[in-house]
Amino acid sequence: MADRYADLLAYIRSLRLVSTHNHHLNDEDYAGIGLRYVLEHSYVNWAERPPQFDDREAWRTYLLKNGTNSFFRWLLVALEKIYGLPVRPDTVEALDKIVTEAYKDPEHHLRLMTEHCRFDTVINERQPHPGDDLGHPALFRPSFRCDCFFSGWLADKPEPNGFFARSLFSREVTTMRQYLDEMRAAIAAKKAGGCIALKVAIAYERPIEFQNTDLALAERALNNPDATPADVIAFGDVVMHELAAIAADLGLPLQIHTGSGQYEKTNPIGLLSLIQSHPQTKFHLLHGGFPWVDDTYALLLAAPNVYSDTCWIPYLSTHTAKNYLITALEVADTHRLTWGCDTWMPEDSVGALFAMEHTLARALADMIADGAATFSYACYIAKRILADNAKELFGV
Repeated sequence: MADRYADLLAYIRSLRLVSTHNHHLNDEDYAGIGLRYVLEHSYVNWAERPPQFDDREAWRTYLLKNGTNSFFRWLLVALEKIYGLPVRPDTVEALDKIVTEAYKDPEHHLRLMTEHCRFDTVINERQPHPGDDLGHPALFRPSFRCDCFFSGWLADKPEPNGFFARSLFSREVTTMRQYLDEMRAAIAAKKAGGCIALKVAIAYERPIEFQNTDLALAERALNNPDATPADVIAFGDVVMHELAAIAADLGLPLQIHTGSGQYEKTNPIGLLSLIQSHPQTKFHLLHGGFPWVDDTYALLLAAPNVYSDTCWIPYLSTHTAKNYLITALEVADTHRLTWGCDTWMPEDSVGALFAMEHTLARALADMIADGAATFSYACYIAKRILADNAKELFGV
């Protein structure tokens, strides 16, 4: 199996890729940064804020404490591969100088994406500027984040990133039907402007169970500052069902954040009734619902219009990701899995890719050893997951 792993890894690293989910920033956001900015704006900061570079004892403790964390592990691998120095207490000051010098070149962040990550296309979701291609339309294809429409029950209520739904509307709305019509027109305009998918990350704000389809119940919240929490939930339910219908009508995949978020009822199985109500919609479920990955297996089994994006899983838990890939392939097929790096910092993108390459090679090597695949079929699967499935799903 070791030989098959090495051969598969070499093949995977020969491929050009499509990243299906990113949050890459504008050029100016990467100007003048160094190692501290990279660390504090990457996922390792979720584990712990890095110490001062000249405090070697604190760095020793920091590395020992967090070294098993998957985010941490793969970002350190990426930093060494990109900049040529291992991350150690006695090297971080020198590494900071190398990173700072690299970012004096305004093209550095783009080269990390196109050369180190080998991305031909990046499907990018950028708030608070939904639909922005970052000035690089050949590389970044926008996914329109629609969370603002859940907050738009009040005209002056923004979504958490500060964007107002009503800023996209052409008129004042007084009925739920008017609201949904304006929402549909706004999304159609975003598609005409280049958006190739819709994105919903409402799991950070509410459960992802969407039961209500009664416009009269939803209308209780519209323009009502005294709306109850139940009214607001009913409003959001109707918005979500309309988003699913719009996605089908416009031929846009609907990306939905599943799993971690607010954690209360954000496991993927809550989407079952929504998915069953919209069989023509292509539901692109992000993150495998981690940590509730079993739910995603059930949805893949239940509905052929469900696609699983494995973004984040190898970077969250490399061990879980290997088993996830095998089981998802076993219960679904080779054409419904994709992958994106789901990062802001390009060094994180490189780390996430290293995690996925390793995980995918291990998973496919296990399948070969188990008799589930030949080497050539494993290569076919790898290319489907890392490029071809995304090209077909998003039309890129």
